[in-house]
Amino acid sequence: MGNIGEKIMSEITFGEINWNEGDDSGAGGGKTEFMRLEQGENTVRIMANPVQFYIHWVETPDGKMRKVNSPVSAPDLVRRLEEADFKRRPKWMVKVLDRKDDQFKLLEIGTQIYSGVKALFNHKKWGKVTASDLTIERGPKGAQPLYRVTPDPKEALDVRFQEAFVEFNDSLNIDKLVQPSEPSEVYELLGWEEGDNSGSTSSEEGEGFFDFKS
Repeated sequence: MGNIGEKIMSEITFGEINWNEGDDSGAGGGKTEFMRLEQGENTVRIMANPVQFYIHWVETPDGKMRKVNSPVSAPDLVRRLEEADFKRRPKWMVKVLDRKDDQFKLLEIGTQIYSGVKALFNHKKWGKVTASDLTIERGPKGAQPLYRVTPDPKEALDVRFQEAFVEFNDSLNIDKLVQPSEPSEVYELLGWEEGDNSGSTSSEEGEGFFDFKS
């Protein structure tokens, strides 16, 4: 267990990646609008490469579950979180056009959706995942898989969206959203003493435009 922190630090990548670089092994400026996936079909147009980061779901002393970005600047704390069964999970932020209201939003996705998009990205028939809308189907609670990704026919995005995307893109501060948590804040949230590594136990961005038609 002594090398867990070093191993974690060497394996993780925060930031923009292409669809083949994500860790899908299972393991802002102004107000940003996030897309919430509803049960059933959710249709989006992906606008850029994903931005990868890592999170832990942790249990606070009052029994509440909280999501924190992995504090990778403190390998001992990351190791302690892992040993307390607060496992590190990859997540990705993706810029999308929500086809329900034709508004640009940020969508946070996990491994199932990432892997579905990655499979399309690597398929010779589809390739560029910004060239068509994608339908993300969310199943009922407990379904496995919970999410399925299917492509719609390829169609260039109307040029009328270009100015809106520029404004949306300029308003974002994704780095702030995905940056690792400060170790001191994580210690305080969990009621842990810094430096006490006895091991508590508990009860996942391109700037260009894609396929606009004139």
